[in-house]
Amino acid sequence: MFNILKSFLSSIYDLLPDSPFQIFFEGKLGILNDMLGWLNWFIPFDLCFKITEIWVTAIAAYYLFNIIKKIVFDLIIEKIL
Repeated sequence: MFNILKSFLSSIYDLLPDSPFQIFFEGKLGILNDMLGWLNWFIPFDLCFKITEIWVTAIAAYYLFNIIKKIVFDLIIEKIL
């Protein structure tokens, strides 16, 4: 049963095309690897990613705090009334 499933999944996998980005890193376009280092020097993608990650975490914490605050205050007001 496992071999049948494995052969079925591998035949489906073989239908998928190769990576569209593969040509950028091979052959004549292999220069892109060198250009990415220079591009990262001008636009620090790693720093941009870290800042975006911190911002998304802060926004998620803010919304979570608001949801918890609303639930708690609704329970307190419900008990008072």
